[in-house]
Amino acid sequence: MILIILVSFIVLKKTPSGLEGIAGLDKAKLIYKRAERFRKADEHEKALNALLEVVNNYPDSKYAEKSLKLLASIYMRRGNYVKARYYYKRLLMDFPDLKDVSSIRSVLEEINMKEMFSPVITEDSIEYEIQPGDNLYVISKRFNTTVGFLKKLNRLQNDLIRPGQKLKIVVARFSILIDKARNKLVLKKDGEPLKTYTVSTGKDNSTPVGVFKIEEKMVRPVWYKVDAVISPDSEEYELGERWMGLSVRGYGIHGTVDESTIGNQITQGCVRMRNSDVIELYDIVPAGTEVEVVDALEPAAGPGKKGTVQEKADKAG
Repeated sequence: MILIILVSFIVLKKTPSGLEGIAGLDKAKLIYKRAERFRKADEHEKALNALLEVVNNYPDSKYAEKSLKLLASIYMRRGNYVKARYYYKRLLMDFPDLKDVSSIRSVLEEINMKEMFSPVITEDSIEYEIQPGDNLYVISKRFNTTVGFLKKLNRLQNDLIRPGQKLKIVVARFSILIDKARNKLVLKKDGEPLKTYTVSTGKDNSTPVGVFKIEEKMVRPVWYKVDAVISPDSEEYELGERWMGLSVRGYGIHGTVDESTIGNQITQGCVRMRNSDVIELYDIVPAGTEVEVVDALEPAAGPGKKGTVQEKADKAG
């Protein structure tokens, strides 16, 4: 009997979740439950302090995970995207084996977009005072952005602006990464992922791998198909709402008339997006934006060959 007691004591002492660990877990649970009660009673500051106590004092417990999630969601509802992002990122870093990691990443992308389109001036944006003689086109060229993006950022209903008016302008550099093996397009801001879109890519591995640029941007352009010229109002038209031609012969990023195909390798080589997604992307990225296409397991090749607008449209998927 004495031997059994000694062995049990040694096991408990050596195990991270021994008597001390069990007591700590119970304490973390009590504090977390208290935080929940504070939150339900609208005593938000007390709730935040209790959650931080769990995170700081019991960082490896499941209640630290719960606390980080709750902290992030509270700040998300408050519109404090900086703190919401911090706690979601810390959650992913401290608990890499989360079951809902993909949903957390989706929320982070939602935060990225909400912050970018909020009136708040961030590290990668400036406040610009409109000068006499300015118009949105001139300003967009000056800051390498687009008229559509300026209008959405500043909630402008039309192109009219006046001297002295102030605009938020994002001065970050945008780029695009396309993973054709996973049918994903990642919009990046200064090299960091901003938003991920599900797309369709080419069947039979026909989407070219490489580093390209967006060469032209068009709203519902005429589709120059092999031996046919198809107008946007035709039933045969397949380019959707936007076209962004790449600096590789015959390929581009465009919308679709059949969104049920999104997520498949089904095109003739182009990258196909949902219309709402391609409109959003079209407004954000200017001509000249870098587009890298990879096949997940292989590195990107060098720049592709340039082609004419008609040659690119010929192969539109």
